[in-house]
Parts: sequence; C-alpha cells; structure tokens
Amino acid sequence: MRVPAILLGMAIAGIASADLVGRWQGVATLGPSAIAQTMDGDGLIKLQISKAFLKTLNYQFLFKADKTFNSFVRGEDIPPRTGKGTWATSGNLLTITFTEENGAKRSQTLNGTLAPDGKKMVISVNSKPGLPPTKLVFTKFEPTPVKTAQPATKPTPKPKSKSGKNTPH
Repeated sequence: MRVPAILLGMAIAGIASADLVGRWQGVATLGPSAIAQTMDGDGLIKLQISKAFLKTLNYQFLFKADKTFNSFVRGEDIPPRTGKGTWATSGNLLTITFTEENGAKRSQTLNGTLAPDGKKMVISVNSKPGLPPTKLVFTKFEPTPVKTAQPATKPTPKPKSKSGKNTPH
C-alpha cells in the first residue's frame, strides 16, 4: 500500500509543477492592518506612503518547465528590475531562489503557496522594520486569444430575372 501512496504524492507534486509553468502577474499589498493600530503618526504616514507606492508596481514571473524563471518589476517611480533563478514545488509550497538581479549575482529565497486550482499564488516578503510584511498575490496570466483575420469575401450578387433587372425575393 505504501508504493501507491508515494506514487500519488509524486503525481500531485508533478501537477503543481506543471500548473506553475507560464507567465504570472502580481500585485503587492501590505500585511495585516492590525499593525497600523499600534503605529504613531509618523508610522501611519509611512504605511500610507508604502501602500500607495506598492499600488504602482507590476510584478511578473515567467516560470519555465526546466525549473528556472525570469522576473520583472516595473513601477512609476523606479527603474525596471529583472531577475533570474530557479524554482521548486513540494505539494502546494513554492520555493523561489534568485541567482541574479539586474545582471548582478544575488542569493535570495522567497517562499510561497500555490492555490489548489493552480491559478493563484501568494508570496510573503518581510518589509522594512516597523511595517507589516508585503504580500505578493499572483494570478496566472491567460492571454486573450487573438482573432485571426478572415479572408475577405465578395458579396454574393443578387439573382437577376430574365429581363436582366434585379427582382425582390
């Protein structure tokens, strides 16, 4: 009985890995608002500024079948950032390890959770001291199918009567 359970576990892990491959788009939010209740005036201002800044950012991951990824971050007030690295899953847990950022070597690991349907993942990142953690929520990007142009067709001429004039039908 042990062998089928192991095979089932491997199959489920394989499904999670397969579901991850593709492009993901994300947004960032700051963690629990309960932290805001304990902040002084300056802390609350910093929190509001951080929340506004995070709303301007666009996060993307491109997870590849060879267990590597590319990442992209764009925002209004920051230069674009790119990253590369490797990823792994164990059940619904995701480990992302950056090996490069903007062309420079980097070593940072992020942990996340993949939703059971494979269409959403959440990564928590520690924020600056005194601020709640940043939560990155990603959804799998499903591009809208592009409609292909249909060949132009000539209008069908109306049948003519024996007299050569068009007649209503």
